[in-house]
Amino acid sequence: MLSYVKAAEGSYPARTGRRTETSRGKATVPRPAKYDDTDLLDRSYELLWCDGCDAVSIRDLEQVLDLKAPSIYRRFHSRDELIARSVDRYVERVVAGRVRRHLDRADDPVAGLRSFFQSALDPAPGEARPRGCLLTLTAGQSAGDAPEVRAAVDAGLAAVEAALETQVRRASERGRTAPGTDVHALTSVLLLAFEGLLVLARAGRVDLAPAVDQLLSSCFPCEPDTPRPDTPRKDH
Repeated sequence: MLSYVKAAEGSYPARTGRRTETSRGKATVPRPAKYDDTDLLDRSYELLWCDGCDAVSIRDLEQVLDLKAPSIYRRFHSRDELIARSVDRYVERVVAGRVRRHLDRADDPVAGLRSFFQSALDPAPGEARPRGCLLTLTAGQSAGDAPEVRAAVDAGLAAVEAALETQVRRASERGRTAPGTDVHALTSVLLLAFEGLLVLARAGRVDLAPAVDQLLSSCFPCEPDTPRPDTPRKDH
């Protein structure tokens, strides 16, 4: 199908916005694109997120994007580029949106982390189970082997890790972590736990909320405004 699409691309005039010459020599004006790239990427990442990249065919994309295959490849050049840009758009809308809602706006960093983790357990409206994470889903499929797709996935995971590290550092500065805690190592633990949580939630596990509470209690054993475990209390 890909070779057919690429071969077919040559028979379509490029969308340059200028009058073009057809094979009969008559000047025509290309019609404006039905959808902009943002609209298409929003539809694409929703499909990939629901079904997984490897399960999505060109016919699926044609139906969801309301475009024929030659038009899709004219806009995105290759299936890998479309997937990579869809992952980027997912990070921009879903990941960044979740970070803003649950982490950036939280006064208490640990409460923000708890809300962030628990949000992974919520299904989308009208759906029976959580979708999990497009990043981990894509990384585990053959589509993730393409360099541009892998780069998009890695960038998305780095964004999640950076957001988690900001909260871990805030919590550490407020005395919520145990003495000697390595902020970067603890961030890696939380990233592993968060992505694993998303995988299990997508698989249908429904008993994960207590695990989130136990994880955060273990990672942040000190309560606000209390001495660390090895800090002697001062007599007043």
